[in-house]
Amino acid sequence: MSEEEERYQEEEGMNEGNEGNGLNYGEEEEEGGAFIDTSAARSSDNPPPPPPKEKKRRDGFYIIVIIMMLLAGGFLGWKLSEKNDIINQCQNERDELLVELDDLNNMMYEQGLDVGEDVKHNLENMLVMYDQMKVDNADMNDSITAQKDKIQQLMVELEDAKGDKSRYASKVRKLEKETQVLRSIMKDYIRTIDSLNVANGILTESLDKTLKDLEKTQDNLNTVSQERDQAIEKVNAGSKLVATGFTTTGIKERSSGSFKETTRANASTHIRSCFTVNDNAIANAGNKVLYMRIISPSGTVLNSSPNNTFTTEGGQNLIYSDKKTINYQNQSTDVCVFYELVTDADKGNYIAEIWADGVKIGQDNFVLK
Repeated sequence: MSEEEERYQEEEGMNEGNEGNGLNYGEEEEEGGAFIDTSAARSSDNPPPPPPKEKKRRDGFYIIVIIMMLLAGGFLGWKLSEKNDIINQCQNERDELLVELDDLNNMMYEQGLDVGEDVKHNLENMLVMYDQMKVDNADMNDSITAQKDKIQQLMVELEDAKGDKSRYASKVRKLEKETQVLRSIMKDYIRTIDSLNVANGILTESLDKTLKDLEKTQDNLNTVSQERDQAIEKVNAGSKLVATGFTTTGIKERSSGSFKETTRANASTHIRSCFTVNDNAIANAGNKVLYMRIISPSGTVLNSSPNNTFTTEGGQNLIYSDKKTINYQNQSTDVCVFYELVTDADKGNYIAEIWADGVKIGQDNFVLK
């Protein structure tokens, strides 16, 4: 509708309204009513008020705006109600899905418990089998210990996972896969250990045979060693000097410097022992120091100084009465050794021992009266 048409309709409406109210200026004049001519008052100084056409136009515009706002509010209320219905429907569906999800989680949790028990049983069996593995290889033992630690860690994770029902089933499946990997590794260890045991068995058998041969060889060596030691002892014994043909007696030194044998203790100024060092072809030739030990009836060794000692073959230090060095050339050699008494001799039985190269090569018994 154009603006001119709207104005026309507004004017027609106003005229009809005036007619309905009986506002007709012509009729008022005809009925003899007082007629006031206001034309004079409408001078140029006081222009007439504007016609009500503009006011009517604004009122119509406001009415249209209000109507449009009411329509828009109603439409928005309808859309909001529609959205609330959708939201409520979604909320109901969400609640139903949560219930279904909770039921599904419970079902999966129950299934996971069964699978978890199987996984736990498998892990425990693997621990037992690892405990039964006995190997001497240090690296293999370290690897087995590391695998046992992993199994125990998985058992702890499996037990801890029971507190979360929503994730327990997936955790169990993950642990089940890891358990399968560990079982495969354990089988490899078993095959390796079996191979090592077979190899060890062969080596053990070979080692036992070698040990037996070695023991036999050792027995032979011991026999040879004993025979050698016996031979050495015989050689050593055969290489020792031997003194025989002893003549030991008291000697009285005369003022002329000559010596006379005597058996009287109070007359003896010396003790002389004469003997023969027998020939020995395997003895070491050269200078030999012969030590004479005179043992008195009281058991003491006659000596001129406590520092006069020699060392035996066994490492013992013994006091000697006197000594003499001879040049031995593996032939029989006659020797006499004199000991000058420093105190009067006691009456009784005496022993004269002759030592050479740390061993006693002969002895003689004699009596002074």
